[in-house]
Amino acid sequence: MTSIEITQQRPRINFFKLNKVYYFKHFFDDPELFRELEPYYEKASYRFKMASAGARNKVMKLLDRKGFDPNIIEYPAPYTVEIGKYQNYGELLKNSVESYPLRDKVVLVMKDLVWVEQALVMGAKKQEQQ
Repeated sequence: MTSIEITQQRPRINFFKLNKVYYFKHFFDDPELFRELEPYYEKASYRFKMASAGARNKVMKLLDRKGFDPNIIEYPAPYTVEIGKYQNYGELLKNSVESYPLRDKVVLVMKDLVWVEQALVMGAKKQEQQ
């Protein structure tokens, strides 16, 4: 009898390097894990922030041990979209790690490529290269 190894897909969490700081956004339904990560949590932005590579590595190791697949994104352009500031983008804001106004638009760095696709469906466009 042969054994078939079934590997379960680990949830990926993207760590974005933005202005020499690392951010990620994820909802943890494990209160114990959230308590361990709470020192890095920015409540106002609903995201986690690590000011150094050492802190990022510590958090990545913890997430790896807890069954997640941490992934570093150094170039966020593929995750960056823009949408008109008068369009309904609240759902996109909840799923972005960073956002800022730019003229008559809002630029959003989405937490993963699934949300980039969702943003495009909702009327956003890939950000034009500056």
